[in-house]
Amino acid sequence: MASKFGAQVKAFAEKGKAMQLAIFRESAQRLMEEAGTPEGQGGRMPVDTGFLRNSRAASLDGMPSDGGLDPPLVFAEMELGQTVWAGWTAKYAMRMEHGFYGEDSKGRTYAQAGKGFARAAAQRWDFIVAEVTAEIRGKMR
Repeated sequence: MASKFGAQVKAFAEKGKAMQLAIFRESAQRLMEEAGTPEGQGGRMPVDTGFLRNSRAASLDGMPSDGGLDPPLVFAEMELGQTVWAGWTAKYAMRMEHGFYGEDSKGRTYAQAGKGFARAAAQRWDFIVAEVTAEIRGKMR
């Protein structure tokens, strides 16, 4: 009788860990998708040629640079408790995120407001996790 109860507790704990991992991975993916939603589709990501949007990358070893992996590939491999770095590797990504006011190294003057696409998505992290949690709970019942 005790072994049956123990098996139930173990199964419950394993299901809980599986849910946490699924929530963690899917939430990270949704955050990147939200940050990359083009302005024309209601998001904040500026899209002209698509180079910035397509320069997204992720890593488990530090902030990715040119040649980083596509975030879904990294998110599928990450484990609970791991730190993941994700961002955009286009040289002008920080300028598009935060804006730039002043003169650049070539003497050109700019007054460009930042779009805040990454910050806006990051600020919604709690909501993204809550949405994903509700969806995964519904699937695992």
